[in-house]
Amino acid sequence: MALNYVSGFFRAVLLFTMVPALAGCASLEKLGGGRASETAYGDYLAARYASSVNAPDLAEKYYDKTLSTDGNNPIVLERAFMSAAYAGDMSRAVRLARQLIKLAPDHRMARLVLALDDIRDGDYDKAQTQIGNAEGGVFAALVGTLTQAWAAAGAGERDVAIAKLDTFKGKPAFDLFRTFHTAQVLDLLGDKEGAQAAYTETMEASGGGSIRIVEAYASFQTRQGDMDGAKETVNAFLALSPRHPLAVADAATLNAGKPLKPLITSASQGVAEALYGLGSALAQESGSDMAVLYLRLAIWMRPDFDVAHTLLADTYEQKKQWADAIASYSHVSSSSPLYSNARIQTAINLDHLDREADAIDVLNKLAKNNPASIEPHVALGDIYRAKEKYADAAKQYDLAIKLAGPTQPSHWSLYYARGICMERMDKWADAERDLKLALKLSDDHPLVLNYLGYSWIEQGTHLTEALAMIEKAVELRPTDGFIVDSLGWARYRLGDYEHAVQVLQRAVELEPGDSTINDHLGDAFWKVGRKIEARFQWSHALEMKPGEDRVPVLKAKLQFGLEAAEAAELKKPLSETGS
Repeated sequence: MALNYVSGFFRAVLLFTMVPALAGCASLEKLGGGRASETAYGDYLAARYASSVNAPDLAEKYYDKTLSTDGNNPIVLERAFMSAAYAGDMSRAVRLARQLIKLAPDHRMARLVLALDDIRDGDYDKAQTQIGNAEGGVFAALVGTLTQAWAAAGAGERDVAIAKLDTFKGKPAFDLFRTFHTAQVLDLLGDKEGAQAAYTETMEASGGGSIRIVEAYASFQTRQGDMDGAKETVNAFLALSPRHPLAVADAATLNAGKPLKPLITSASQGVAEALYGLGSALAQESGSDMAVLYLRLAIWMRPDFDVAHTLLADTYEQKKQWADAIASYSHVSSSSPLYSNARIQTAINLDHLDREADAIDVLNKLAKNNPASIEPHVALGDIYRAKEKYADAAKQYDLAIKLAGPTQPSHWSLYYARGICMERMDKWADAERDLKLALKLSDDHPLVLNYLGYSWIEQGTHLTEALAMIEKAVELRPTDGFIVDSLGWARYRLGDYEHAVQVLQRAVELEPGDSTINDHLGDAFWKVGRKIEARFQWSHALEMKPGEDRVPVLKAKLQFGLEAAEAAELKKPLSETGS
């Protein structure tokens, strides 16, 4: 859902500019204006720890205790302020920001939060003054400029707003950002010709690949009476992303002869869009904390911002904060095109929290309310398959395939998933049929090549073709340790032990923490006479929490050697990657 039009350089600059002004200070005593008591210091450390483990209520409690003892400590104030902003407690953040600027008048983030609060109140002149009082540098040239531009737009000061945005000229990393917000400012202020020119420039520069730009421009086109042009804009995006829920919904609206709503109808929403864009850029940095902060600010400025709620949830998922992701998805409106995705992801996150029954209940209700949708059934199938409930999973994939209609290339994953279930249930004829169809529909996807090829080798059939398939899968995904392991294990099964060792060593390098791959390498070492190394790999595999059925086998190998253990070994279950 990100804007997807900002460069890596832009993200690097943004990350650099947002380091908190006082975060480098190490102790209360140095900047606190006196010696802090042991109790206050302990409360401060407790607050810091609570923040680090995502316990905002507890952090607030201990920050308040610390501030009651040392209320003029800028370090504590800043930490408390940032903690509140990260948690989305903006009334508290505003209060603490007012206290903080008394001690650090040019604090960047505090001034930004106060400026946003002024924009929410419609005090646009005061908002511009707040940003003007923030510390200069790249921050003022980026975040501050965007905020001041939208504050000026809110005050109806067209020339001031455009002048602010024009400061980005000559800076390629920010140019598309400049044209997009210029178009929206001019659109909001009723400058149709200026907005048309800016939208045209933005569309050309983005290549029509950003859903936010596409929606903004298509909406502008419909409001100018150009319904055909709007359809062309949306359909061009659908050609790139055929199943994007926002674009699908927009196309349906246009086909019904209805105009699209504008993305922005106020300065507050304009600032929210800018903050969302900054957050989406930072979200690409593996769940950056700063992404969370900007998205929280965007949602504060626009509480009904479903796209921002969705991206915030996705950011929490990257950080494996499943409960926070669920809470964010809960704010997505039931009327939003993103609602079904929010419910599906909620179910997946519930499953991560070992709440399988709740996850299944969410998906069953979604399927009941959307009887033509395949997505709830696919998600149910995936949950059941992960729990090794293959019969239940296969039933869900059956339903999804029936609902999907005439078979299309995009359906390959349904047949692949059902094929895995059939193989696990020892229904090989059905599994082989599904996997062959998936291979054809996917045009030789490496996962399907790997799974079908490995299955054939395990069964001792189509050996030449199977080996070639796995080799092709490795060629397509040379850094996928599980697929490389499949090739090594295939070589092992075919008796090519020397070659198997070479390939399996590469697989272990790629996936050093996988028990099965280490186990495979141990077996290959044993076959070529490298028995000390074999026992080391088996011992290593045993430490990596293998499946319960593998533990006695590994212990037998370590105690008696490979040949003695093989007699007691059960057939290995074939993983989805073929290992």
